[in-house]
Parts: sequence; structure tokens; C-alpha cells
Amino acid sequence: MLRLRDRLRPDNADRKLYARTKRILAQRVWRHVQDYADAKTDVIEDMIGRIDVGKY
Repeated sequence: MLRLRDRLRPDNADRKLYARTKRILAQRVWRHVQDYADAKTDVIEDMIGRIDVGKY
């Protein structure tokens, strides 16, 4: 999660994407909190993946 934090701090576009994703998902009713966390996985992995390939 530190890598995600470090990614979001300087990157306005990713910060907006992450916030928008969280807002959309927060409108749903989740049986378990982990289901909400899991739903964010694709967006988070994409952002972290861009760090790994040097696109940061």
C-alpha cells in the first residue's frame, strides 16, 4: 500500500481515478468489507504495475 500511496501523491490523474473508483464502489451494499477492497484490486494493480515497468 505504500507503493500505491507513493504513486498517488504526485500523480493527479491516478489520484482522481482512484477516488472516482472508491466513490462508485462505496455506493454499493457490500456483504463483507473485503468484497469492497477486492473490487478495487484491478485499479490498484494497474497503477502499481506502471510503477514496476518504469512508467512512474
